[in-house]
Amino acid sequence: MITALLHTDGDEVLEITSDTWRNVISQRGYRAFIFDCDGTLVESSEVHFQSFSQAISEQGQALDRDWYLERTGLDRVSLFKEFSAVMQPLDIELACKRSIEAFVAISDKVVAIQDTKSLVEALSKVGPMAVGTNAERPVAEASLQATGLREYFDHIVAISDGLPPKPAPDIFLRAANLLLSDHGVLVIEDSVQGVAAAKAGGFDVIQLLSVG
Repeated sequence: MITALLHTDGDEVLEITSDTWRNVISQRGYRAFIFDCDGTLVESSEVHFQSFSQAISEQGQALDRDWYLERTGLDRVSLFKEFSAVMQPLDIELACKRSIEAFVAISDKVVAIQDTKSLVEALSKVGPMAVGTNAERPVAEASLQATGLREYFDHIVAISDGLPPKPAPDIFLRAANLLLSDHGVLVIEDSVQGVAAAKAGGFDVIQLLSVG
């Protein structure tokens, strides 16, 4: 079961779970939905760690797992910039390219988060849906295809579309525009950066806290 918080644009915070969120969503009349990908729709942290590790090792460095886990939610460029600042300088463009390629190559290891997948299946009958992610489009596409989730989403908005990363709201604003809706839109997120982005865009947001 997932525990979560519903943050509304009116600063209300409501504790919910995956057992109750469908009723809450229905009662509040949301009609369009934007999901984050990594950590919300799919469990991909180990696959990302392996792909980042491979890209960094190709430049003669090693990635500490704990250091990486403290930075999940960061976009790829920001993570490599932080690594370069505190460890050894990297060719960031090359590291990004190689880590994306490595992720896609092992994306069959990505798994769906089942409670969220069930929510997606239910909401697909309610209104249009999009994915808004700090990942690049090939990474998001690979994750959604590997988990059987791609068919449910009308649009994917990714950082590789030239938008600033979360916590800027641009990814979610673009997604809402593609869904032809700026009212009654609900964002579903897990990261601090993503929740901040949703709030900055004026959206209500469900923040996933724990899966268990």
